[in-house]
Amino acid sequence: MKDGEFMWSPEMQGVVLGAFYYGYVISQIPGGRLAELYSGKWVFGISTLITSVLTLLTPIAARAGVGYLIAVRAFEGLLQGVELPVMLFMIGQWAPDSEKGLLATIVRSGISIGAVASMPLTGYLCDSDLFGGWPSAFYIMGLIGCLWFVLWCLLVTDTPLTHPLISEKELKYITSNQRVDHRKEVPPIPWKKILTSVPFWAVFVTATCQDWAFFIIMNDLPTFFSTILHFSIEENGVFSSLPHLTHTIVSLAASSLADFIIRRKIASTTFVRKFWNSVSEFGMALGLVGVCFAGCDIAMNKFLFIFAIAIGGFAHSGYVISFLDMSPEYAGTLWGMASTISNLNGFIAPLVVGALTNEENTLRQWRIVFIMTACILAFASVVFIFFSSSEKQDWAEQEPSKAEENDEILTVPETASIKKYIPLN
Repeated sequence: MKDGEFMWSPEMQGVVLGAFYYGYVISQIPGGRLAELYSGKWVFGISTLITSVLTLLTPIAARAGVGYLIAVRAFEGLLQGVELPVMLFMIGQWAPDSEKGLLATIVRSGISIGAVASMPLTGYLCDSDLFGGWPSAFYIMGLIGCLWFVLWCLLVTDTPLTHPLISEKELKYITSNQRVDHRKEVPPIPWKKILTSVPFWAVFVTATCQDWAFFIIMNDLPTFFSTILHFSIEENGVFSSLPHLTHTIVSLAASSLADFIIRRKIASTTFVRKFWNSVSEFGMALGLVGVCFAGCDIAMNKFLFIFAIAIGGFAHSGYVISFLDMSPEYAGTLWGMASTISNLNGFIAPLVVGALTNEENTLRQWRIVFIMTACILAFASVVFIFFSSSEKQDWAEQEPSKAEENDEILTVPETASIKKYIPLN
């Protein structure tokens, strides 16, 4: 194992890790709204391209001084903050209601797949001599991002109505099975109604609590593995990625089943969202409580962490997609509003963990971290069960477009706005 190039205290490591979220929390609402008003494709694409360039520059910034590194990560966060709100909005534009759970999960699973691919690769590169070891991880990832941008520009459009390769049959299938009408304009956001909406606040609270657990696991789990369970860098990278693979598999299977139940009208959308979300959050809480009793049993700790992260995949058909149910027109902005607060956990969580483990980096202190996280997850699940709804809200209704009011001829096929469900086969 190679010694690290930078001797930073746990507090400074927390600041560096958390710097990304200083910028991340600022751009959530503007990102979602820019996508709704202008173009989700270009907001998402350009932000990812610039982030990739900054990733290439990260080793230079780190060696120039920790202040430069913090600034680069904060700017990366500012750019990346737009991406989840924009992604959710674009899913609402493209996904049929009968399949949006699975399609949204497939898209978001890229996060887990990226973790599965990048963590062991990063561990290997850091332990290699390629470009000096650890800098090669940033060079490789930055280059991949730049190449991705080229494909994004060539293959993606904002809506199915503007894609040059879509067939009329597929267009009818998508637009006849959506809560959003592409032929109507989205009116100004009804801020007062949203801010007094109980279902909105239920999802808001759930997202905040869930993100606390997410950041604890993503940012601090490798530290627990290396300092308490004494994993090597390469072993840490491999095992840290494994739970994300199982998370992806579970989320895809759970979303497929949720869509099937809703499509067959076996249960209401609201019931499915609440049940799936409860499985996710109570399951994760149970796994983290189990870790507290596993001690230094390596095999049991591995099993429980894999279980906790994997069962979290049920949330993809729980709270994650609720804003699309409530209002596909404003989904980007609604997600941005919730994420602006929930992602404060991105820099609060590492600081809390650092404060708890800096002076006494023991299993006892880590148990406090895990029990606290389990309690937060259980609270979120109870709130979501009693106060959320997946019905489209009355404040989310659209208005006729100016073209329709003036009886202008649209280039969109007339059948594209028919609301009778048209199966694809």
